[in-house]
Amino acid sequence: MYRDEISVTYAMTGSLSDDELMRRVAGGDTDSMREPAFRLLAARHLRRAHAIAMRIVHNREDAEEVVQEALTRVWRYAARFDPARSAFGTWFYRILANAALDRLRRRPPPAGNMDDYSESLPDEAATGEDAWQKAQEARRIQAALSVLPPRQKMAVVLCYYEDFTQVEAARIMKLNPKALESLLFRAKKSLRQSLKPQS
Repeated sequence: MYRDEISVTYAMTGSLSDDELMRRVAGGDTDSMREPAFRLLAARHLRRAHAIAMRIVHNREDAEEVVQEALTRVWRYAARFDPARSAFGTWFYRILANAALDRLRRRPPPAGNMDDYSESLPDEAATGEDAWQKAQEARRIQAALSVLPPRQKMAVVLCYYEDFTQVEAARIMKLNPKALESLLFRAKKSLRQSLKPQS
């Protein structure tokens, strides 16, 4: 019987928007929909949240802790969420960005070693030269990204890796659009310099 109730609860919450789910999460301990709504919200955003955190902190364990911290803050401060001020996604990814930047301030990643920032390269013989070269280039880009100042790195990750619009990224980072453009301009200039072929 209990399992049937859970199935019905998930079926009911599955069609709700993020903002509606957040209203249920903020509903208080007596609301039987609070935990299922939270679990569904977390499941919807987990992959993207982990990808963002991983690109910022460059360490799987730290990325998992950042995501856990962000989700904990969502649960704890659910009553503060105001859909009239921002969409859930903006609010959540702002919390995630702040948690990732906090982690970087406490423990910045070591600079300069590409092996620290990406998966191992595929075997050239097994994957073909093109795939191997693309993977090598991805490692170089990730290493260059890793040494950017944290806010520049966050702007690049949101706009170019996770496909947020500049308006969305500016809202997440609590910046005006011009300030975000400036961050992106400086980041791209630094990346071009870092990725310039060595003679």
